Amino acid sequence: MNHFLALRLADAPRDQLAALSSRLQAWDLPANWVHPDDFHLNLLFLGRCDADEARTLPYTIEDLAQSLPRPQLRLAGLGAFGGRTEPRVVYAALEDRDGACARAHLDLCDALGMKPEAHFHPHVTICRPRPPHPHDATHPSIRSARPGRRDWPTLLEAHGLADWGECPTTELVLYRSTDRTPRYAELASWRLLKAA
Repeated sequence: MNHFLALRLADAPRDQLAALSSRLQAWDLPANWVHPDDFHLNLLFLGRCDADEARTLPYTIEDLAQSLPRPQLRLAGLGAFGGRTEPRVVYAALEDRDGACARAHLDLCDALGMKPEAHFHPHVTICRPRPPHPHDATHPSIRSARPGRRDWPTLLEAHGLADWGECPTTELVLYRSTDRTPRYAELASWRLLKAA
């Protein structure tokens, strides 16, 4: 199973994103929607870890994890990885003006001897779009006969510049993916320090 280190969202932004996700699902676009309990800000994807690695990892990063400050984040509209026409991932963008998340990413990579991502981009995944089935209402041949535009580019444009306010986080968490829903299991967590 895959493992990753992420920031847990406080209840208020998680509930806000759950309500947003419900509104977006009403667009009836084909996607795998993230369960609200699985919303998180991924700091470092670790990939597959065996049981021994997963057991020792918390001790490897404990000092760093206990010293991470709580970043000052804002939910800043929707974005997409993979292009706006056929996105692979639709996410809630996070504005991180002081770069605390990028610094945490670099510090975690350094502590674990991993290469940092070239373009680290703080976000919370909302869904993973699927290609439409030929008989789906979202397939181009059927969609063109429907009134109004209900496609990914229109959805992203309608929500791209939204400002949904502050997005407090509470803890750094080591997660493992599972085959259940919610699909992420918590293995360890560390409370974030209050922002200065």
